[in-house]
Amino acid sequence: MAGAQLLKGQAIAENYLDSAARQIRQIKAEHGELALATIQVGRAKDTVLYSSYLGRTLKKMGIRWAPNLFPENESESAVIEKIRKLNDSPRITGILVFSPLPGRLSPTNVLSNIHILKDVEGRTFLKSHFGVFSPTANAVLALIESKMPNLAGKKAVVVGHGDLVGKPTAILLMDRLATVTVCHARTKNIESHISQADIVVAVVGKPNIIKGKWIKKGAMVIDVGENRVAGKLVGDIEFEPARARASYLSPVPGGVGPVTNVMLIKNLITLQKIRESMNGIC
Repeated sequence: MAGAQLLKGQAIAENYLDSAARQIRQIKAEHGELALATIQVGRAKDTVLYSSYLGRTLKKMGIRWAPNLFPENESESAVIEKIRKLNDSPRITGILVFSPLPGRLSPTNVLSNIHILKDVEGRTFLKSHFGVFSPTANAVLALIESKMPNLAGKKAVVVGHGDLVGKPTAILLMDRLATVTVCHARTKNIESHISQADIVVAVVGKPNIIKGKWIKKGAMVIDVGENRVAGKLVGDIEFEPARARASYLSPVPGGVGPVTNVMLIKNLITLQKIRESMNGIC
Protein backbone atom coordinates (compact mmCIF):
# COMPACT_ATOMS: atom_id res chain seq x y z
CA MET A 1 0.00 0.00 0.00
CA ALA A 2 1.51 3.32 -1.12
CA GLY A 3 -0.07 5.38 1.65
CA ALA A 4 -0.56 9.13 1.84
CA GLN A 5 1.28 11.60 -0.35
CA LEU A 6 3.60 13.60 1.90
CA LEU A 7 3.08 17.36 1.91
CA LYS A 8 6.65 18.60 2.09
CA GLY A 9 6.72 22.31 2.73
CA GLN A 10 10.01 23.27 1.07
CA ALA A 11 8.68 23.25 -2.50
CA ILE A 12 5.69 25.40 -1.52
CA ALA A 13 7.99 27.70 0.46
CA GLU A 14 10.26 28.24 -2.55
CA ASN A 15 7.33 29.43 -4.67
CA TYR A 16 6.42 32.06 -2.06
CA LEU A 17 10.07 33.06 -1.54
CA ASP A 18 10.52 33.97 -5.21
CA SER A 19 7.62 36.43 -5.03
CA ALA A 20 8.72 37.76 -1.64
CA ALA A 21 12.28 38.37 -2.88
CA ARG A 22 11.02 40.60 -5.69
CA GLN A 23 8.92 42.64 -3.26
CA ILE A 24 11.82 42.98 -0.83
CA ARG A 25 14.13 44.29 -3.57
CA GLN A 26 11.52 46.88 -4.53
CA ILE A 27 11.00 47.98 -0.90
CA LYS A 28 14.77 48.30 -0.41
CA ALA A 29 15.10 50.46 -3.50
CA GLU A 30 12.26 52.77 -2.49
CA HIS A 31 12.21 52.78 1.32
CA GLY A 32 15.27 50.99 2.70
CA GLU A 33 15.77 47.65 4.40
CA LEU A 34 13.25 45.50 6.22
CA ALA A 35 14.22 44.50 9.76
CA LEU A 36 12.87 41.88 12.13
CA ALA A 37 13.60 42.17 15.85
CA THR A 38 13.31 39.00 17.91
CA ILE A 39 12.99 38.59 21.68
CA GLN A 40 14.39 35.40 23.22
CA VAL A 41 14.30 34.77 26.97
CA GLY A 42 16.56 31.91 27.99
CA ARG A 43 18.24 29.37 25.74
CA ALA A 44 15.76 26.51 25.34
CA LYS A 45 17.23 24.10 22.80
CA ASP A 46 14.31 24.21 20.36
CA THR A 47 14.19 28.01 20.48
CA VAL A 48 17.92 28.27 19.80
CA LEU A 49 17.62 25.93 16.81
CA TYR A 50 14.62 27.79 15.40
CA SER A 51 16.18 31.24 15.87
CA SER A 52 19.30 30.07 14.05
CA TYR A 53 17.22 28.69 11.16
CA LEU A 54 15.14 31.87 11.02
CA GLY A 55 18.27 34.01 11.02
CA ARG A 56 19.65 32.13 8.01
CA THR A 57 16.36 32.55 6.14
CA LEU A 58 16.27 36.28 6.84
CA LYS A 59 19.87 36.69 5.68
CA LYS A 60 19.11 34.80 2.48
CA MET A 61 16.19 37.15 1.81
CA GLY A 62 18.18 40.31 2.54
CA ILE A 63 16.26 41.16 5.72
CA ARG A 64 18.15 42.59 8.68
CA TRP A 65 17.83 40.50 11.84
CA ALA A 66 18.01 42.24 15.21
CA PRO A 67 18.10 39.48 17.87
CA ASN A 68 17.60 40.41 21.53
CA LEU A 69 18.66 37.67 23.95
CA PHE A 70 17.74 37.81 27.65
CA PRO A 71 18.84 35.44 30.42
CA GLU A 72 16.34 32.93 31.76
CA ASN A 73 15.87 34.94 34.96
CA GLU A 74 15.26 38.31 33.25
CA SER A 75 12.44 40.39 34.71
CA GLU A 76 9.18 40.86 32.86
CA SER A 77 9.53 44.63 33.10
CA ALA A 78 12.92 44.55 31.34
CA VAL A 79 11.54 42.49 28.46
CA ILE A 80 8.54 44.81 28.10
CA GLU A 81 10.80 47.88 28.20
CA LYS A 82 12.82 46.46 25.30
CA ILE A 83 9.68 45.74 23.29
CA ARG A 84 8.51 49.33 23.79
CA LYS A 85 11.83 50.66 22.55
CA LEU A 86 11.57 48.46 19.48
CA ASN A 87 8.02 49.74 18.94
CA ASP A 88 9.42 53.27 18.82
CA SER A 89 12.34 52.48 16.52
CA PRO A 90 11.73 53.49 12.88
CA ARG A 91 14.45 51.01 11.85
CA ILE A 92 12.43 47.98 13.02
CA THR A 93 9.66 46.67 10.76
CA GLY A 94 8.34 43.85 12.93
CA ILE A 95 8.77 42.17 16.31
CA LEU A 96 8.70 38.46 17.12
CA VAL A 97 8.74 37.00 20.64
CA PHE A 98 9.92 33.39 20.73
CA SER A 99 7.64 30.99 22.59
CA PRO A 100 7.44 29.52 25.09
CA LEU A 101 8.45 32.21 27.57
CA PRO A 102 9.73 31.12 31.01
CA GLY A 103 6.87 30.35 33.40
CA ARG A 104 7.59 33.45 35.50
CA LEU A 105 6.64 35.72 32.61
CA SER A 106 3.05 36.37 31.54
CA PRO A 107 2.70 35.85 27.77
CA THR A 108 -0.35 38.11 27.79
CA ASN A 109 1.52 40.96 29.47
CA VAL A 110 4.56 40.61 27.23
CA LEU A 111 2.79 40.12 23.90
CA SER A 112 0.17 42.81 24.49
CA ASN A 113 2.98 45.38 24.51
CA ILE A 114 3.87 44.73 20.86
CA HIS A 115 2.47 47.57 18.77
CA ILE A 116 -0.23 46.33 16.43
CA LEU A 117 1.68 47.67 13.42
CA LYS A 118 4.78 45.66 14.38
CA ASP A 119 2.98 42.44 15.29
CA VAL A 120 4.56 40.13 12.71
CA GLU A 121 2.82 37.04 14.09
CA GLY A 122 -0.67 38.54 14.05
CA ARG A 123 -1.02 37.97 17.81
CA THR A 124 -3.45 40.89 17.97
CA PHE A 125 -5.65 39.54 15.17
CA LEU A 126 -8.80 39.56 17.32
CA LYS A 127 -8.45 43.34 17.65
CA SER A 128 -7.44 44.21 14.09
CA HIS A 129 -4.91 42.22 12.12
CA PHE A 130 -4.56 44.53 9.10
CA GLY A 131 -4.16 41.46 6.90
CA VAL A 132 -1.39 40.09 9.16
CA PHE A 133 -2.34 36.67 10.46
CA SER A 134 -0.56 33.84 12.27
CA PRO A 135 2.30 32.66 10.01
CA THR A 136 1.77 29.06 11.08
CA ALA A 137 -1.97 29.19 10.40
CA ASN A 138 -1.27 30.63 6.96
CA ALA A 139 1.28 27.86 6.38
CA VAL A 140 -1.33 25.25 7.30
CA LEU A 141 -3.76 26.76 4.82
CA ALA A 142 -1.12 26.92 2.07
CA LEU A 143 -0.38 23.21 2.48
CA ILE A 144 -4.07 22.30 2.43
CA GLU A 145 -4.89 24.46 -0.59
CA SER A 146 -1.91 23.12 -2.54
CA LYS A 147 -3.88 19.88 -2.93
CA MET A 148 -7.44 20.87 -1.99
CA PRO A 149 -8.13 24.35 -3.41
CA ASN A 150 -11.89 24.25 -2.82
CA LEU A 151 -12.69 23.79 0.88
CA ALA A 152 -16.37 24.73 0.72
CA GLY A 153 -18.46 22.13 2.53
CA LYS A 154 -15.47 20.11 3.76
CA LYS A 155 -15.54 18.92 7.36
CA ALA A 156 -12.44 20.15 9.19
CA VAL A 157 -11.30 19.39 12.72
CA VAL A 158 -8.67 21.52 14.44
CA VAL A 159 -7.28 19.83 17.54
CA GLY A 160 -5.91 22.58 19.77
CA HIS A 161 -7.38 26.03 20.39
CA GLY A 162 -4.36 28.23 21.15
CA ASP A 163 -4.34 31.87 20.11
CA LEU A 164 -1.26 31.55 17.89
CA VAL A 165 -2.26 28.60 15.68
CA GLY A 166 -5.46 26.76 16.61
CA LYS A 167 -7.94 29.65 16.64
CA PRO A 168 -6.46 31.45 13.60
CA THR A 169 -6.43 28.19 11.61
CA ALA A 170 -10.09 27.59 12.43
CA ILE A 171 -10.94 31.13 11.27
CA LEU A 172 -9.06 30.72 7.99
CA LEU A 173 -10.83 27.43 7.29
CA MET A 174 -14.22 28.97 8.09
CA ASP A 175 -13.41 31.86 5.74
CA ARG A 176 -13.05 29.19 3.00
CA LEU A 177 -16.53 27.87 3.93
CA ALA A 178 -15.32 24.67 5.53
CA THR A 179 -17.43 23.36 8.41
CA VAL A 180 -15.03 23.57 11.34
CA THR A 181 -14.96 21.82 14.71
CA VAL A 182 -12.34 22.88 17.26
CA CYS A 183 -11.37 20.21 19.81
CA HIS A 184 -9.45 20.75 23.04
CA ALA A 185 -8.69 19.12 26.38
CA ARG A 186 -12.35 19.19 27.49
CA THR A 187 -13.80 17.86 24.23
CA LYS A 188 -15.56 14.54 24.74
CA ASN A 189 -14.95 11.66 22.34
CA ILE A 190 -12.39 13.43 20.15
CA GLU A 191 -11.96 10.23 18.15
CA SER A 192 -15.52 10.51 16.78
CA HIS A 193 -14.91 14.08 15.56
CA ILE A 194 -11.61 13.20 13.91
CA SER A 195 -12.98 10.05 12.25
CA GLN A 196 -15.55 12.14 10.34
CA ALA A 197 -13.18 14.88 9.21
CA ASP A 198 -12.05 15.48 5.64
CA ILE A 199 -9.29 17.70 7.05
CA VAL A 200 -7.49 17.20 10.36
CA VAL A 201 -5.12 19.83 11.78
CA ALA A 202 -3.22 18.84 14.92
CA VAL A 203 -1.85 21.65 17.11
CA VAL A 204 -1.53 19.97 20.50
CA GLY A 205 2.14 19.70 21.35
CA LYS A 206 1.98 16.13 22.66
CA PRO A 207 3.71 13.33 20.75
CA ASN A 208 1.48 10.82 18.95
CA ILE A 209 -1.60 11.87 20.91
CA ILE A 210 -3.79 11.48 17.82
CA LYS A 211 -3.96 7.87 16.74
CA GLY A 212 -3.59 6.95 13.11
CA LYS A 213 -6.57 4.60 13.25
CA TRP A 214 -8.83 7.59 14.01
CA ILE A 215 -8.11 9.17 10.62
CA LYS A 216 -10.85 8.92 8.01
CA LYS A 217 -9.71 7.12 4.86
CA GLY A 218 -8.67 9.67 2.25
CA ALA A 219 -8.45 12.60 4.68
CA MET A 220 -6.02 15.50 4.49
CA VAL A 221 -3.88 15.55 7.66
CA ILE A 222 -1.71 18.48 8.75
CA ASP A 223 0.54 17.92 11.75
CA VAL A 224 1.75 21.17 13.34
CA GLY A 225 3.10 19.56 16.51
CA GLU A 226 6.83 19.43 17.12
CA ASN A 227 7.84 17.19 20.01
CA ARG A 228 11.25 15.87 20.88
CA VAL A 229 11.24 12.17 21.81
CA ALA A 230 14.53 10.36 22.45
CA GLY A 231 16.34 13.07 20.51
CA LYS A 232 14.03 12.80 17.50
CA LEU A 233 11.45 15.32 16.35
CA VAL A 234 7.95 13.83 16.03
CA GLY A 235 4.47 15.23 15.51
CA ASP A 236 1.17 15.03 17.38
CA ILE A 237 -0.12 12.29 15.07
CA GLU A 238 0.99 8.66 14.86
CA PHE A 239 2.81 8.96 11.56
CA GLU A 240 2.85 5.52 9.95
CA PRO A 241 -0.71 4.47 10.90
CA ALA A 242 -2.02 7.86 9.74
CA ARG A 243 -0.05 7.62 6.51
CA ALA A 244 -1.75 4.30 5.76
CA ARG A 245 -5.21 5.93 5.89
CA ALA A 246 -4.79 9.56 4.78
CA SER A 247 -4.57 10.82 1.21
CA TYR A 248 -2.19 13.66 2.17
CA LEU A 249 -0.06 14.01 5.30
CA SER A 250 2.44 16.67 6.34
CA PRO A 251 5.58 15.16 7.91
CA VAL A 252 7.37 16.41 11.03
CA PRO A 253 9.85 17.88 10.43
CA GLY A 254 9.66 19.26 6.90
CA GLY A 255 5.94 19.93 6.51
CA VAL A 256 4.51 23.09 8.04
CA GLY A 257 7.83 24.49 9.31
CA PRO A 258 9.46 25.66 6.05
CA VAL A 259 6.27 27.42 4.96
CA THR A 260 5.83 29.17 8.32
CA ASN A 261 9.03 31.19 7.92
CA VAL A 262 7.95 32.32 4.47
CA MET A 263 4.59 33.46 5.84
CA LEU A 264 6.46 35.38 8.54
CA ILE A 265 8.39 37.20 5.81
CA LYS A 266 5.15 37.92 3.94
CA ASN A 267 3.76 39.45 7.13
CA LEU A 268 6.87 41.61 7.48
CA ILE A 269 6.36 42.88 3.92
CA THR A 270 2.70 43.60 4.69
CA LEU A 271 3.62 45.57 7.82
CA GLN A 272 6.07 47.66 5.80
CA LYS A 273 3.40 48.43 3.20
CA ILE A 274 0.99 49.46 5.95
CA ARG A 275 3.63 51.82 7.37
CA GLU A 276 4.15 53.32 3.93
CA SER A 277 0.42 53.89 3.50
CA MET A 278 0.31 55.57 6.93
CA ASN A 279 3.30 57.79 6.16
CA GLY A 280 5.81 55.88 8.23
CA ILE A 281 3.92 55.70 11.53
CA CYS A 282 5.84 53.34 13.86
